Amino acid sequence: MKTATIQDLAEQCHKIVKSDRYILTVISGDTGEGKSCIAAQIAKAISACNQLPFRYQDNMTYLRSELMEWVDGKGEKKEGQKPEGTVIIADELISMFFKRNFYDEGQIQGIELLNKCRDRHLVIIGNVPSFWDLDSAMYGHITFWIHVETRGLCHVFMKDRNPFETDKWHRKENLKLWAKYKSPWKCRGYLFSMKFKDWSPQDKQAYYDVRNKKRVGTEGQGKEKYRKIKDQRDRLIRYCYEKRTGNKKEIAIVAGVDPTHVVRVTADLELKDEK
Repeated sequence: MKTATIQDLAEQCHKIVKSDRYILTVISGDTGEGKSCIAAQIAKAISACNQLPFRYQDNMTYLRSELMEWVDGKGEKKEGQKPEGTVIIADELISMFFKRNFYDEGQIQGIELLNKCRDRHLVIIGNVPSFWDLDSAMYGHITFWIHVETRGLCHVFMKDRNPFETDKWHRKENLKLWAKYKSPWKCRGYLFSMKFKDWSPQDKQAYYDVRNKKRVGTEGQGKEKYRKIKDQRDRLIRYCYEKRTGNKKEIAIVAGVDPTHVVRVTADLELKDEK
């Protein structure tokens, strides 16, 4: 197992930002295992390297609209825009960019902005229970994926830089490798593992003070008027795929959707078939 420290990762992120790029890092893991804890530790370490302050109230958000404001500002005067090099924690990224809301206009605009904000040299850290629950349009722009295996231990991955590779995170291959070796060390894209400490009493209190205020009313971002109808359509697509009543292209024609939508809806079924 390759090991590194949070400071090692922070210094690497600092170099990336200084090279005229930005960083989008996603942290996944089961509820209660420490995603927010390590996100805060990484954010504070990178902020120190960038010589910028970090406060939970000013650097952590639960709203996609606030995240976009911090990235791009509001109006001609760019009100609310954070300084270059700022580290932002999107503590519940799943509420902002859930894969089942990929057709939501606000979500599409948010992803487009994140993909175009390189000149802002920001570091955005987002927490999500499952990496694969994010809108697939984000995967090509994620710099690091950190998975918290258990409280105090996480693994860091980076996407494949091969321009001919369509699955830059090697999901299908790594699914089998992890199952075989019961660890990430043989997985493609694995960089290193890190150990991290639990919250200090001061940080824990500061985090909960902000979370309990900012998280209120954030559920259902991107919820649409015709969600139930679209859910029924997607269940029908999955049913047709499972019964092998037609290939993806034929199913797309019958359902009246783009073939890429059928690919997204049936992705989990394909993985199940390969096991």
